[in-house]
Amino acid sequence: MEFLIIIITGILAGLLSGAVGFGGGMIIMPVITFFYGVEIAVPTATIAQLMSNLSKAGMGLKDIKWQATGRFLILAAPLTALGAFEFAVVPKQLLTRIVCVFLIMFAILKITGRMRLPKKQGTIIIGGGITGLINGMLGISGPLSSAVFLTLELSPIAYIASEAAAASMMHIIKIIIYHKLDYVNLHLLLNGLYIGFAMILGNFIAMHFIKKINKKRYQKVVAGIMILVSIWLIISV
Repeated sequence: MEFLIIIITGILAGLLSGAVGFGGGMIIMPVITFFYGVEIAVPTATIAQLMSNLSKAGMGLKDIKWQATGRFLILAAPLTALGAFEFAVVPKQLLTRIVCVFLIMFAILKITGRMRLPKKQGTIIIGGGITGLINGMLGISGPLSSAVFLTLELSPIAYIASEAAAASMMHIIKIIIYHKLDYVNLHLLLNGLYIGFAMILGNFIAMHFIKKINKKRYQKVVAGIMILVSIWLIISV
C-alpha cells in the first residue's frame, strides 16, 4: 500500500510539474516525509525531480533556449552548491515564507500585466543566482526558476523544457553535495528512482496537452498556480 501511494503521488506530481513547470516537489515531499522523515525526504525528492526534469528537457529538446539556460546557470550553478552546504543550518521556515511572499507579488504583477523586467542578459543571470542560492538552502527550485523563465515570454513547451534543463543541473549539483554530506545512500537512491519514473509518466501526459495552449493565457495560469503553491507553502512550513 505504501508503494502504491507513493507511485500514484509521483504520477500526480509529474502531471503538475509537466503542465506548469513546478509544484511536483510540493506534492511528493509531504508524502515522502510522512513515510520516511524529512531528512530522507529532501534528498529523495531531489533525485526524483532530477529524473522528472531530465525527461521534460528531453521531450522538449528542440525547443530549449540554450543561451538563456546557460546564462541562468552562470550564477545558479555555483550558488546552488553554496546553498546546499548551508542546507542543515538555515532558518527554513522564515526564509521559505519570505520567498513565497515575493513569488506571490511576482505572480500578481504577471497576471495584471504589470511585470516589466528588462529583457537583458543581466536579468536572467541575477535571477539564476537568487534561484540557485535559495534552491540549495531550502530545496525550493521550481517556482523560483519558473518565475525567471516566465519573464522571457516563451511558448509553453520552450518554457517547460528550458526551465527543466536548468533545474536538472541544479539538482545534479545538490545530489553531489548531499552525497558528500552523507545525506544520500542506496536506499534513498532507489526510492528516488521509482518515484522519478512515476513522475516521468505524469510529465509525458501533461506535456502532450500543453502544446497547443495559447502562450499568454498559459502564462497567467502558471502565475495563478504559483500564487496557490506559495500560499500553501506559507501555511505548511
